Amino acid sequence: MSLFAIAFLLAAWAFLFVYRSEPLVLFNRTFSEKEVLALMSVITVVVVFLLTDVGSLLMSAVMFGFLIVCAHAAFRVPDDLFLDEQPSSGGFLSFLGENVPKPATIPVSRV
Repeated sequence: MSLFAIAFLLAAWAFLFVYRSEPLVLFNRTFSEKEVLALMSVITVVVVFLLTDVGSLLMSAVMFGFLIVCAHAAFRVPDDLFLDEQPSSGGFLSFLGENVPKPATIPVSRV
């Protein structure tokens, strides 16, 4: 049953945001894209967390991941991690700086 609910939800999202080219009109009222997005977001939360078991699976996965991260942080010893390395001259994107050697150019004659 959960699979059918998720498949129906996917079909609704695809119809409303991929295949539909004209504005959505229901009961002689035209709905904007923001209203359709808000309504579909609420319907998605209700279907995922209340009508299917996917919400409990997601929460279990997040809790298990949090447990793994906490265990890693508890057993990690960061004291002497970088003693053998030379001090860095730049930050994360320092390889984009001016110290990068330029590739050799090969002269080409035009014919």
